[in-house]
Amino acid sequence: MFTNARNRQYDLLVLLLLSLVHLTSSSETTSITSLISQVPNCALSCVTDGLIKGGCKLTSVPVLTDCLCPNIDLQASLSTCVQQSCFFTDQTRAAQLQTDLCVAYPKPSRSKEAKDVAIALSVITFPIVALRCFARWLVTRKMWWDDYMVIIATLLLAVMAGVQIAGTELGFGLHYWNVQPSNSVTLIQLFYAGQQLYILVQLFAKISILLLFDRLFSSSRWFHNTIRWFILFLVLHGVIYMFLIIFECTPISSIWDLSNPDRTCKDITAIVYSGAAFSIIEDFGILLLPVPELLKLQLSTKKKVGLGLIFSLGSFACITSMVRLKFLIKFSATYDVTWDNADVVIWSLIEVFCAILCASLPALRPLLRTISTKISRKGTSEAAPLRRSIYYRKQHFEEITGTTRSTGTELSLSPVDTSIGDEIARELDWWDRLSLKGSLGPSNKV
Repeated sequence: MFTNARNRQYDLLVLLLLSLVHLTSSSETTSITSLISQVPNCALSCVTDGLIKGGCKLTSVPVLTDCLCPNIDLQASLSTCVQQSCFFTDQTRAAQLQTDLCVAYPKPSRSKEAKDVAIALSVITFPIVALRCFARWLVTRKMWWDDYMVIIATLLLAVMAGVQIAGTELGFGLHYWNVQPSNSVTLIQLFYAGQQLYILVQLFAKISILLLFDRLFSSSRWFHNTIRWFILFLVLHGVIYMFLIIFECTPISSIWDLSNPDRTCKDITAIVYSGAAFSIIEDFGILLLPVPELLKLQLSTKKKVGLGLIFSLGSFACITSMVRLKFLIKFSATYDVTWDNADVVIWSLIEVFCAILCASLPALRPLLRTISTKISRKGTSEAAPLRRSIYYRKQHFEEITGTTRSTGTELSLSPVDTSIGDEIARELDWWDRLSLKGSLGPSNKV
């Protein structure tokens, strides 16, 4: 009965076309009739109702294309109706027909934006991670667990950025109806891989930050235990959501083979929302965790403010997580996935890049301090020839590298104030001294 209704609808449409014969040439009528005959039965009502509501006339192909192709709202309405009414195979047939019909018309694209964001963030973040590792090696001559975690996160992030760039080459950032149907399966597979990479990058980046905190404040037992429980929670969260994403549909191949009749899927919206909410809570937890220990440090107000600013870099990750959630809410109700999902993917990248930056920037402090000290020393040495003496150079080298501890007598031979050598050494191995002492005593207050 359903088929007969579709056939009657098709017959009525053909009669409508025939009634317009006196307005068009025979070849144009044949073209329109041929065009309509290629529309899948499930999409016929979408096409007829949509074109009538859009005010498009079926007098000729050029008239139809001039009405349909520049009208984004009409194309969105047709695409949504077809996706709701047809199986995936018929959707691709209808999409190919629309693509061929509008091939000569300009197509809005966010592909370049998504690609540029991935490249720009890579150019900023990867060198910073490399400098972090160099700074660690310069100061301690060894790598710590937090360094290894951030290296793993960075490698995974490089793959994630590559996935996004590859997607833009296949049509990610275009409106869904403008994507070549032959690329749709690959795009879904890339998005599927990107979801898993996002979870892994977040997991390793956050663990890196927690391990850094644990090393800096190792003298506090409650803090050490809190870090352990926090890391355990992150791992469990990551494993659970990796499982949910990997098996979001069964069989797994039906995630990109939407025509599979046995396809059953979980509530993806609920998974995505809950995952984003947990991520925001974790970000706030990481941001607030070191505050009690920082308040215990017997430092000058200036030094406390400086350290507070360094650790508050995590607030950027919180902000990006909340912005991403806003676009996730919008994405959950869209049928234009390759266009509307651009914001979700872009902000997901920004979020994980921020997490890695938050894990890396504090470790750069000794390197930056070393560079600024060398520059200031160079300027001072030009004004004081005595500081270029062989003895002073040797003493200065020992102070910076920390190979020997300076004494008051030795420093008195140098024209430098007796507190400078200790401060340089303290700045160069700031984080390692904190991890050993937990806090600076009154005699070492700066």
